[in-house]
Amino acid sequence: MIRLRNLQKKDAEFMLEWMHDKELQKCFRKKMADVTPEEAMAFCTAGNTEEQIRDGANLHYAIVNEQDEYLGTISLKNIDLVNKNAEYAISTRRCAHGTGAAAEATGLLLEKGFNRLGLHRIYLNVLKDNTRAIRFYEKCGFTYEGEFRDCIRIEGEYKTLKWYSMLKTDFDK
Repeated sequence: MIRLRNLQKKDAEFMLEWMHDKELQKCFRKKMADVTPEEAMAFCTAGNTEEQIRDGANLHYAIVNEQDEYLGTISLKNIDLVNKNAEYAISTRRCAHGTGAAAEATGLLLEKGFNRLGLHRIYLNVLKDNTRAIRFYEKCGFTYEGEFRDCIRIEGEYKTLKWYSMLKTDFDK
């Protein structure tokens, strides 16, 4: 059984695992190989809670198993309370891959976003060549909306982003 909880100091060392994993980082827009233990610790202790939510805020949660072992981070970012939408993001440790933990955590986060925060739309973007993540997002019920061609540069190379979303009505089905 997977649950979401606020990030804690003890999660920082495990967070650095996926941040410093060269193979996993190929799938991310932001390079995190230089994140220090102190920066990871600061990130884990600087989060907002649902009660503190304001326009533009981010909610970051630890994905944990029954033993409270950190498996990854899942987030609602750039929360827009006027238009009732937010950006979804997830990163998991290798030990969580293929276990169903990410899908279960995604369901829990979508429930929070739609039913507790009253969001109407949750969206994400993903590098076009990240086929593993794209399959996952589609399996979770996100709908493909389109592409932003050559919109970002990573290590001197232009990359295309694919955009997906889920509406509350999609989640309620």
